[in-house]
Amino acid sequence: MIDSETFDSQYSALFGDLVSLARALGAGCDAEDVAQEALLAARARLKQLRDPTKLRAWVRTMAVRGACRARSRRVDQLDDRTIERLPGIEIPNADVAAAIACLPERERVAVTLVFGLGYRQDEAAELMSISPGTVYSSIWRARRKLARLLADDQAMPAFGARSQL
Repeated sequence: MIDSETFDSQYSALFGDLVSLARALGAGCDAEDVAQEALLAARARLKQLRDPTKLRAWVRTMAVRGACRARSRRVDQLDDRTIERLPGIEIPNADVAAAIACLPERERVAVTLVFGLGYRQDEAAELMSISPGTVYSSIWRARRKLARLLADDQAMPAFGARSQL
């Protein structure tokens, strides 16, 4: 079991990691709040952590959920000109970023974790609290949707028009 002092000593390293993760998942300006909330929740529930070696993964899972909630709150405020970009990678065509942003949440998060942030699919499954098979099928569906969208730039739906995918 991890005690509060040990947890507190890892705060800075965990915070930076969680902020980056939250930003990549679309939390935007709420990324630091998401990281802080995940760390506060984890500290309050330290007794629930069964394996101390999995602290980072446990807190990341909380941050993934928080980032998804933060992004869904922000989607209503976004317009067609807003395109979210994955950090640390160069996207050759802005339409790719817009297409990814239009995917349903589970598919968008899976694609971002695996292709944008370099997590293995089993790691993404753990972070998303779903089975690896669900991640595999989400990525498969996302690839099909992205291929269709990008094959015909004129058919690109407006940002947030997920029902057309």
